[in-house]
Amino acid sequence: MKTILLTGSGGFIGKNLKGYLKDKYNLLTPRSFELNLINSDEVKKYFEENKIDFVIHCASVGGARDIQDKDTTIEDNLAMVDNVLKYKSDNVRVILFGSGAMYDKSRNLHKVKETEIGKFIPNDLYGKSKMLIAEKIKDRKDVLMLNIFACYGYGEKESRFPTYAIKSVIDGKNIEINQNVIFDYLWAEDMEKIIHYFIEHEHKNNIINITPTQSISLSEIAEIVNGFENNKVDIIIKNKIMNNEYTGDNTLLLSEFPNLNFTDIKQGLKKLYNYYKQIK
Repeated sequence: MKTILLTGSGGFIGKNLKGYLKDKYNLLTPRSFELNLINSDEVKKYFEENKIDFVIHCASVGGARDIQDKDTTIEDNLAMVDNVLKYKSDNVRVILFGSGAMYDKSRNLHKVKETEIGKFIPNDLYGKSKMLIAEKIKDRKDVLMLNIFACYGYGEKESRFPTYAIKSVIDGKNIEINQNVIFDYLWAEDMEKIIHYFIEHEHKNNIINITPTQSISLSEIAEIVNGFENNKVDIIIKNKIMNNEYTGDNTLLLSEFPNLNFTDIKQGLKKLYNYYKQIK
């Protein structure tokens, strides 16, 4: 059984992967207070003391909605990746995560391709750090960078729109949208399948967008979840002008994983709705 180091297991992506992979592999899931990935000496010692066959690096600094990035966001994110790559064995492959923010989210991103990385410099520190990491690993065969634009599922923050909209409907409260926008929302269970596939299969491309084919607007999500209850709520869009689109092209993903079937967004939202109904 492979031993996989999973960093960032306390975050949304990491928690979901931990639950999915724990029965398939031997997982090492140190939290930041147990292993400071920014500290070179700690990372060196950890790799010396543990036989690690694979790394899934989810740990990251910054990128939280409505929270300003730390001044050290770029430095910290680069240091974590540098330390992991420096101290892992040569034959150990690494999966790490990029973001739609690396393409510069201040502009309209319509099915943006991986070839556009670096053509536009992100204004935000988090996006810039992900762009710099992509440039650092672009020629490495032992590293795979998977770019997530939006991911939804069990355990996401209540402020994330799918959960916010579902809970609003369940509680009989109006759904408020500050500004409508089109996203690529990847169901977390599909994300898990993609990661599992790339653990077991060699990749041909080492920077890949993992986005569903079907894009969707916030107002469309609101309409879908509003249909789950008999008593509908009002959907209020405060700013009538559409915000910049935030979607990625998934051609490379489907060329590597041709049998991948994405969960229909209505099905994913219904699963999430049923989950919150049960725990209410």
